[in-house]
Amino acid sequence: MLRLTQLLGLFAATLACAQAEPLPDLPDPLGRAGMMAAVLREADGSEVIVAAGGTNFPDKMPWQGGQRKYHKDILKLARKDGVWSWHKIGDLPEGLVGAAFCPTPKRDGLVFAGGASAEGHRADVWVVGLDGKVTRFAESMARPRAYAGFTSANGHLIVIGGIARPDDTAAIATLTSLDLDDPDKPWRTTDADPSYGRIIPLVGSGLGKLVWGGGCSLSEKDGKPFRSYHENLAFQSSLDAGNRFHGLPHALAGAAGPSVLSQTHLFFVGGDDGTQYGQPYETHTGLARRILVMDLETFEVTDLGEWPHPVAVAPLLRLGDDLVTVSGEVRPGIRTPKLTRWPIPAKYR
Repeated sequence: MLRLTQLLGLFAATLACAQAEPLPDLPDPLGRAGMMAAVLREADGSEVIVAAGGTNFPDKMPWQGGQRKYHKDILKLARKDGVWSWHKIGDLPEGLVGAAFCPTPKRDGLVFAGGASAEGHRADVWVVGLDGKVTRFAESMARPRAYAGFTSANGHLIVIGGIARPDDTAAIATLTSLDLDDPDKPWRTTDADPSYGRIIPLVGSGLGKLVWGGGCSLSEKDGKPFRSYHENLAFQSSLDAGNRFHGLPHALAGAAGPSVLSQTHLFFVGGDDGTQYGQPYETHTGLARRILVMDLETFEVTDLGEWPHPVAVAPLLRLGDDLVTVSGEVRPGIRTPKLTRWPIPAKYR
């Protein structure tokens, strides 16, 4: 039986979605997982969404032997005369998925680092301009990283964990960061720390704190990578650091991200709780759809209800006072083209 607070959260989420101005689907009916995206600002001050990359299975599902397609088109969603519409504005150097990304400090470009292509994992750092042009932004990371956790904080792109090769059986146990205001400076990388050694962890920042947790550590089983899902949270600031073993309500990886900061709270949407890991893809009942909000002062996590559909490994953006997920995965191998918009409740704005 649902508790009253859960029912109120579900009601608030449903009401908020009903009030949000809809956004058009991605111009790919299959949808894509693992895209890069950011809300940027045009010269006239208007906000646009620039999105790029991602993967899907256009011919057959993975359990039918289908091959993953890596996309490289760069798309812009802009509002003109009250109508939102998509336009292709360029191409990435190659199809890419699972990169770390963030807007430039001036919000005039989308920076992305690392990621996975059909040829392997990458360490390169690029920026996509509002005109769709792609240029080198900084020196490459010290090693390839894909499927890492990431966020931007204090003018830096922060990348946690990830893997260097598709068949790795251990995640990279370091954090690396880039100064976005001075990208000619080299990347700064920490010493190894087991808490960083995850793929697709949840990451966010605010109030001078960096928070990360969940995600999956990797090991070897029958000659293949094996995932262990986590529910712990770690945090650090200039004054303190700590770890909460049960920081999340349950194990969670691959939530739409990076988390969105609103006042003193971080928002996370969807993800994979691991309860169906290892089961046949074709019988999977769907990924997570909960909306979680974390108080950065207490680290308490509140469940605000359900997103309108399951979603994982998708960009989570803030457009005005709304959260937006850009496409993403709803079941293993199955994507959604939807851009779903949900107003942030007034108490958290």
